[in-house]
Amino acid sequence: MTPPTNSLVLEIVRTLEKEGVPRDSYQLGTEFDPEALARLLDSADSAIEVRLEVRGVSLAVTSHGVWVTDDPPSPPPECPRCGREVTAVIQLVPTHRTAYPCGCPVEGESIE
Repeated sequence: MTPPTNSLVLEIVRTLEKEGVPRDSYQLGTEFDPEALARLLDSADSAIEVRLEVRGVSLAVTSHGVWVTDDPPSPPPECPRCGREVTAVIQLVPTHRTAYPCGCPVEGESIE
């Protein structure tokens, strides 16, 4: 991991510990991709805010820090083709997006 990723992970872990979530009860790499999150925050302007949920704790993450939110996590969207729950949309090239885990192709901004 790169230094920005390390400090972001450490800040998330400390925030979760303050909320009573023990370190051994989760693996951040299975909850989200820490390196991708760090790259996103580094490449975007300061107005971006990413919402995460780890073990029932809702977090807001920006380039300025990590904090717990009172907002309940929103339910995951459904795939517009098969109706399964979508946990991510993968875009390898600008013109092709795939819903994960179902693998259905996604057109435009059809998943919100």
